[in-house]
Amino acid sequence: MVQRTEPTVRYVSVEGPVSRITADSRDQAVQMAARYLPADRVEDFVEYEQTQLGEHVTLYMQPEHWVSADLGQG
Repeated sequence: MVQRTEPTVRYVSVEGPVSRITADSRDQAVQMAARYLPADRVEDFVEYEQTQLGEHVTLYMQPEHWVSADLGQG
């Protein structure tokens, strides 16, 4: 599940069988951070993530069910 709370609550959840679980790598962390952060913030975030947030893994799955919602003002 992925969620944001500001400016409105929105979320998406996906279900399906997991085919593989691998240990996260620095390369994967950089690629993911680069999708969402400005280039000048990526390295600092990855350093924080790898030293302060504990172990990370990568899940590979076949999505079967999706649920999403925007709970913002109607």
